[in-house]
Amino acid sequence: CRAAAMMAAGSPQRGYGGGAAMPEASFLWGVFQRVDKDRSGIISDTELQQALSNGESVDEH
Repeated sequence: CRAAAMMAAGSPQRGYGGGAAMPEASFLWGVFQRVDKDRSGIISDTELQQALSNGESVDEH
């Protein structure tokens, strides 16, 4: 039982987005930098709200 639980925890089906691949770190860093407008290294409530409400695309392409 314990071995089965450990295997299930590491299986791709239980990962990010129900099995979808995790985005590349460089992509995530670029998104973070675009949202962190004041370059503080922290996304403030205001920056997050602006990023979510302005409809800007964060596509990799």
